[in-house]
Amino acid sequence: MRLRRVLAATDLSVGAGLAVRRAARLAAAHGAQLIVVSVVSPSLADELSSFAADAFEEHAATHAGDEAELVLRQGPVSDTILAMAAERSADLLVLGAHGGRGLAGNLTGPTTENIARASSIPVLVVRTPVADYRTVVLAVDHTEPARRAAEFGTALTPSATHLLAHVSVVIGEQLLRLQGRDEADLARLREASTAEIRPRIEALAEQLTPRPDAVVVGSGAPQRALPELVSHYAADLVVTGSGSSTRFERVLLGSVAQSVLRYAPADVLVVRGRSR
Repeated sequence: MRLRRVLAATDLSVGAGLAVRRAARLAAAHGAQLIVVSVVSPSLADELSSFAADAFEEHAATHAGDEAELVLRQGPVSDTILAMAAERSADLLVLGAHGGRGLAGNLTGPTTENIARASSIPVLVVRTPVADYRTVVLAVDHTEPARRAAEFGTALTPSATHLLAHVSVVIGEQLLRLQGRDEADLARLREASTAEIRPRIEALAEQLTPRPDAVVVGSGAPQRALPELVSHYAADLVVTGSGSSTRFERVLLGSVAQSVLRYAPADVLVVRGRSR
């Protein structure tokens, strides 16, 4: 992976400021161009639009320094940001997890989720203060998009500790529960399921450069277990794939990615499969 252009979107809020800082740090680390965009409503009067431009320049200078290219656009927030990413051939789009309300178009939770769902390029959603990523959880399944997401995540954070994590529901566990089996039987079923899956996940680990520092294979509903895993390891970032980017599959963000995006106590990188 070569990071050439990083696009950060901001609504001038504190949360968006964290995203701009993170984008600036990543752009500097990878020798990439940093572009910062803010979107304002077309209905703003000329005098308010001028005030928004001044506020944007001050916000960007505070969080990104003087190296960023600043672009102020008018239009619908999500569509305008996605169009900007395509226009500039951005390799990474960076957003804040929670925005605010003001002159710039609001980058609230639902807006951020909508952009992550529709984007054909990786989207980094930032909720933590700026620091180098130290521990990164690479959440994977057996699919090619998951492998590509892990590759992008490791390349983006080469100096971090990487944990390759797979969590899946154990087939047959619910049936055993209905049959009244005790916890010992359930534990044996989970162990057998984990033993079967682990070689495939370890084989995936061997394909990554740098190779992950550890492989974690567990059982349970990944929508709940992955955010708990991120918390357990005090991870700074969790990376997840989200299927391919065909028009049909963009309708819904994958349930695992959506849950991680909403509940993981860390930054989240969502990487889609290649367009077809």
